[in-house]
Amino acid sequence: DRRQRQMCIRDRLSSAVKGLGYACAFGCSMVAGGISARAADQVKLALDWIVDGVHAGYFVARDKGFYADAGLDVTLSRGFGSGDTIKRVGSRVSTFGVADTGAIVAARANDDIPVRIIAMTYDKASLGVIYQVQSGIKQPKDLEGRTIGRSASGASVNMFPGFLKANGIDRGKIKEVVVDAATLPPLLASGQVDAVLDQSILLSRYQSVARQQGRTLAVMRYSDYGLTTYGNAIIADPDTLKASPDMARRFVEASLKGIAYAFVHPDEAVAILRKSNPEIDAGFAKEELSALAEIELTPDVRQHGFGYIDEERMAKTEDIIVKALSLKKTVPLDQLYTSDFLPKQAIMPEAK
Repeated sequence: DRRQRQMCIRDRLSSAVKGLGYACAFGCSMVAGGISARAADQVKLALDWIVDGVHAGYFVARDKGFYADAGLDVTLSRGFGSGDTIKRVGSRVSTFGVADTGAIVAARANDDIPVRIIAMTYDKASLGVIYQVQSGIKQPKDLEGRTIGRSASGASVNMFPGFLKANGIDRGKIKEVVVDAATLPPLLASGQVDAVLDQSILLSRYQSVARQQGRTLAVMRYSDYGLTTYGNAIIADPDTLKASPDMARRFVEASLKGIAYAFVHPDEAVAILRKSNPEIDAGFAKEELSALAEIELTPDVRQHGFGYIDEERMAKTEDIIVKALSLKKTVPLDQLYTSDFLPKQAIMPEAK
């Protein structure tokens, strides 16, 4: 009828104005002699951790209409560590998730949790040890005899045994204090611990607190000390991919567009992030987004586009993780990841 036709035309105009290349993303179909708009696919995305600057791209994709134009209604939820996110996706509580590759390999090898990587978002892992320079720590071996703060779970915690093994460190000589992640910065700044396990991308957040106590911080990334692996990735359950392949492709493309946009427009991206997360400090968020860009915009990504997964690098990543964590088995690569859901036309980094 006329009203339905007007609604469809309005949707078409809205999509065209946004200029993102999706014409009437919700689609129009003839139903009972009239035209009706197709309902958006309901999607739940579980992040890996507390919302911060590195997640800006997903909020940009939602706010700028990238998801809507792809026919998706996306709900974003904070994570509680990669291990928990993997379980949520594997049990289909969440449609998609963001999790660390090391944690994904471990979950597949030891627990056979059915998830598959469909796009890489951290071309290098950012896991590491953030430490006080005043403590005298200069190299991994110096962690022996020290006190380290950590949360109960998370990728940095899960991959810590691999870092220790790769550097010949006796874990029995380290005192570990397990606390809530939110208390790690003040714990380190006050000198109650010599170092903490966390994402190196969050260094600026820690430094801000430490400066108030006259302390200087530095970071040792696992990837610089024997664990040269891929980092965070978008994951999905194989059954979801089989049942809704087109939806998965649309989600990946819209997400990668959001990430690309955030890198080019960091101030706008942070402002968008804070619309639904006003408690986030804009300065920290921008620095975190910038730190993410440093590890994401590698030669591989600049050549092949966002989300790219190199088969040889993935094989090396799995081999390093299996050996470092003494996992039960090696999972066939085609069960660990797939590039089938990446955009046909690569989304390339752009200069500011």
